[in-house]
Amino acid sequence: MPAGWSFAIIYVMVFGFAIYIGFLLGDGWGKRIVTAKAYWLCNLGMLVCSVLLVSLVPLPLVQVGAMGVLAGGIAGLKMGFGESTGPWKWLDSFMNVNRHQRKVAEKGTGEAYRRRRKTGEAGPDLISVDKKGPSSRS
Repeated sequence: MPAGWSFAIIYVMVFGFAIYIGFLLGDGWGKRIVTAKAYWLCNLGMLVCSVLLVSLVPLPLVQVGAMGVLAGGIAGLKMGFGESTGPWKWLDSFMNVNRHQRKVAEKGTGEAYRRRRKTGEAGPDLISVDKKGPSSRS
């Protein structure tokens, strides 16, 4: 019986570590994705890879790790993408979280922002910083 508890503790530790690693991977990928279509294809790709790994490798620790990476990857991808899309819109609204991501989804400015972020282009100026205005002392 003591061996059962030790395996359970190891499974929980591996699952937690895998969630963390998956979140870091998903967050990194989410920052590189521009369109919502690419976001959902990345989600689908992670799901397919995890299902294949769980079904082809009969080792329980590998299976738990794959499920943890999938769970963390989905959450990290959403946070790195920076916009509430699909079912995330409803969930964020229901739980009243991620207000900035909901506003980006409502305005429809997320794709332009992500394109600028990917190319390294500067965003639009929100205030004037030149010295030619009426308040300057020339």
